[in-house]
Amino acid sequence: MASKDWVPWIRRRRLPLLWPMDGLIRRRLIHATPLYALLGIAFLVDAAAGASPVDVTVSLDPPIIPFHRQAEYKISVDAPDGVDVKFPQMISTEKDKAAGKDKFAGLGVADLRRDTKPLKGNRRRTTETYVLDPILVGVYRIYPAEVKWDDQSVTVPSPALRVRDLTDQEKEEAMQFADIEGPLPIKGWFAKHWKGTTSIAGLVLSAAAVAMYLYRRRQKQAEAVPAPPPWEMAYQRLRELDQRQLPKAGQYEAFYVDLSAILRRYIEERFSLHAPEQTTPEFLAAASGSHLFTDDQQKLLSQFLRHSDYVKFAQYIPSVNEMERCFAFVLQFVDDTIPKPAPEEKEMAA
Repeated sequence: MASKDWVPWIRRRRLPLLWPMDGLIRRRLIHATPLYALLGIAFLVDAAAGASPVDVTVSLDPPIIPFHRQAEYKISVDAPDGVDVKFPQMISTEKDKAAGKDKFAGLGVADLRRDTKPLKGNRRRTTETYVLDPILVGVYRIYPAEVKWDDQSVTVPSPALRVRDLTDQEKEEAMQFADIEGPLPIKGWFAKHWKGTTSIAGLVLSAAAVAMYLYRRRQKQAEAVPAPPPWEMAYQRLRELDQRQLPKAGQYEAFYVDLSAILRRYIEERFSLHAPEQTTPEFLAAASGSHLFTDDQQKLLSQFLRHSDYVKFAQYIPSVNEMERCFAFVLQFVDDTIPKPAPEEKEMAA
């Protein structure tokens, strides 16, 4: 189409409503149409250039849980490969908690992981997942998540987590703590005679300790008496706890406080893993990172400590059978983690 035919073509095809207008106004509008189009395109390009290159989403799954379950809080960030994204520090320090600025409002963090996967268009998606572990019933209002990159930032509100009480069915399942793969199964002859076996084992260990001490005393008269090994101390504390007969007296809270303290103190002394002053989620995270325990031991420790927390903090009333099985679990955990003597020590003892 020739350039001189452009205006008549526009007049015929595009602007039929302009004919009633004054001729001068009509001609100016027609000739200005290309300029308006260019301005519109420039506006769209400028708006697209100003759009944020980073997309942030926050999710909580599930938003409502019973107090014996966990929830996953996720912060997902979609960004170009070259953008340096900074996630918020959601785990509060002790100072923040003391000032009432706990970002998870008192929820424990059992685990934290970060995953990254590529997207189309030279972009990537990075997700931080916090595994939240409640103890008490209530509504936990989580702080908003502020994500930063370059000189920009965006703040996304976080959903609240509602922690409810157990249903009748869930309470019935919780009563069967010992039947869900842990504590370690106590079978056969040992299940009926574990107290006697423990006493015999304690006497054997005591005799071995005395024999070793006498031998070393003959070698070095000036050497001090060696401290009892951690497992010996744990056996002694368990015997003392058993003699108090707390389950039969209905003192279940005191029983679980002392039993969990015995286990934590044994772990600290045996493995040099600081445990007594840590919360259950902190201790489990430290135990998992230390790689000192097998997967089964880690799982059973988690079940036992959570069960103890329910009794101590959530007013859960355990049965006498549950309390005895928990005692047996701690006892067998100590048995299973006694270090095996080296061949040279066996020959010396013989």
